[in-house]
Amino acid sequence: MDKPNVLLLMTDEHPVFMAGCYGHRSAKTPALDRLASQGSIFDAAYCPSPICAPSRAAMLTERHVHAIEVWDNAAPLRSDWPTFVHSLRHAGYRTILCGKMHFVGPDQYHGFEERWTQDIYPATFNWTRSNRAAVAVNDGQNIYRIYEAGPGRTRDMSYDEEVMFRAEYGLRRMLSRGAEKPFFLCVSFTGPHYPYKAPREYWGLYTDEDVDIPKVPEDYREREHAYVRWLRTHGRFHHIVPDEIARKARRAILGRVSLIDDYVSRLLSLLSGNPNSDAARDTIVIYASDHGDMMGEHGLWFKNAAYEWSSRVPLIFAGPGIPCRRIPEPVSLLDLGPTLCSLLDIEDLCAVSDGRDLSGLLRRERPSAEGLAIMENYGEGVWRGWRMIRQGRYKLNYVPGYDPELFDLEQDPGEWNNIAADPSCRQVRKRLEQQVLTGWNPDECDERRWQSEERRLAIMKAIGSGQPADWQIPSPPVPHPLDYP
Repeated sequence: MDKPNVLLLMTDEHPVFMAGCYGHRSAKTPALDRLASQGSIFDAAYCPSPICAPSRAAMLTERHVHAIEVWDNAAPLRSDWPTFVHSLRHAGYRTILCGKMHFVGPDQYHGFEERWTQDIYPATFNWTRSNRAAVAVNDGQNIYRIYEAGPGRTRDMSYDEEVMFRAEYGLRRMLSRGAEKPFFLCVSFTGPHYPYKAPREYWGLYTDEDVDIPKVPEDYREREHAYVRWLRTHGRFHHIVPDEIARKARRAILGRVSLIDDYVSRLLSLLSGNPNSDAARDTIVIYASDHGDMMGEHGLWFKNAAYEWSSRVPLIFAGPGIPCRRIPEPVSLLDLGPTLCSLLDIEDLCAVSDGRDLSGLLRRERPSAEGLAIMENYGEGVWRGWRMIRQGRYKLNYVPGYDPELFDLEQDPGEWNNIAADPSCRQVRKRLEQQVLTGWNPDECDERRWQSEERRLAIMKAIGSGQPADWQIPSPPVPHPLDYP
């Protein structure tokens, strides 16, 4: 076997600022911190969309959301879109998915040969809402969910336990038996996604003193963009959550991050602890999340926003040929596929890619540059689809029909001072607006998105009260203990 294995560890809604290696003062994440110290950590990585299904589909296909038309969490990814997983499979890799990927529709593989678990969410159109006339109000993901914060268990934690069980079993089996071909294993957890609950043993890892409370100025409503008002309507964020509730919610997510860290530790221990395998030396390990969570910043919760707590994600690479360093260059999860194909020296079957090959940056063959990351949102908390672009120190949020937001993240990391109208920033604004509009027609995209919503709602209406088609694959049988190597 002349090519390294790949272990992609994915989480859902991990706020990048809630990890020790990303600077949190009290986060207990020793496994992630150790992984970061052994490889390269990206300090400015962004998701393709601040919502689950579009972000993951865009990452896999290396295409912007509007190209693949996975507009929201109930939109299907067509089977004729190649993914970078197809590229690895074509190159002889055994491609395995264990956990969540939020595929909607009948194709539940998209390049993966095996799935060791079913998905946590339905593969139906049930979560479709119409946003043509106005932004839809979300009855499930709204401010009242934050008031439930505290210690406790939720069903998604049981799902992650099954993911962990099957991942450990399968990985141990592969490592002990050896393989004629390398593997690409994606282990994808649903944590630390809300509910804002943590098992008591992880809740107990933290005290109230470990938790910082978001600081929101009194005039926050006067400073915010029109698109944020849509988001407030969508999530009923019309008042600031009291400090004691915000502290509980943040403490719960810190606990859930530590739970995920323990899962990461157990999987990495399998790589390093198998006496019959050189897997630790011969495996590229990647840690990433599909998007973040506002966690009360700007008075907002959950994802869907262009601001840093929602749009920035953790991204760590470690393994053969990857030096230890921090990388400040802005990058995107769209870059994952082309970078991985280049690191493995295989053909990228995604002939058209919106991502960049970062392998030269990872290998120190070039220095960090201004970089580029573009994010889109059509799915939750939006009436008009919008785009965010980050390049160098500047970040521009472009909403069709409105003046943009422009932030200097070096001077204003909290994103409170919109400098789009500042004459000294005229050239920066012009350059970023030109880039954000290249290849993107917002009016056409909105019309295609609204029509997609309406088609799916028509199908749901036709189904009526009957049982909707659910393309969820069943979980494989639980292995017998004697099957363990």
